[in-house]
Amino acid sequence: MSELFYGFLSVIITIIFYFISRQIINKKLQDLQGSDKLLGMVSIGIIVGELIYLGTSFGLFNLALEVIASIGAAAVVLGIALQNQLKNAISGISIFLNSQINVGDTIEFDYVKAKIMGLHLTKTIAVTEDGIKMIIPNHKFSEEMVLVFPKH
Repeated sequence: MSELFYGFLSVIITIIFYFISRQIINKKLQDLQGSDKLLGMVSIGIIVGELIYLGTSFGLFNLALEVIASIGAAAVVLGIALQNQLKNAISGISIFLNSQINVGDTIEFDYVKAKIMGLHLTKTIAVTEDGIKMIIPNHKFSEEMVLVFPKH
């Protein structure tokens, strides 16, 4: 019960401190340009300080740390599981931003010539002279040698 009382008292003191600092900044620094920014920074400092005090007093950070750690672990596992997809997506963005490879160009990949029919985020679709469709993962363009014959 005393923690609740001290928490309530802390909030009251923080509110009083905010209004006092606001009055001081508005009265003493009213002619100074940017004094409203100073008041905003002081307000943020007061609020963050109060939140840190209340969070430590009531043990709110313990739960938050557990949640953040769990989300971080899940993100690492997901990143490892999707490593190839992420690599292909980043390569796809790189290909899209690079003007050296375009739809309609002819490429030679693994000794097979094909015409690029589509550039996607994770794959490039090309068609050989025999009409065979090739689906090439985009990371292959950065890892292997690909000859590009621009369209005329």
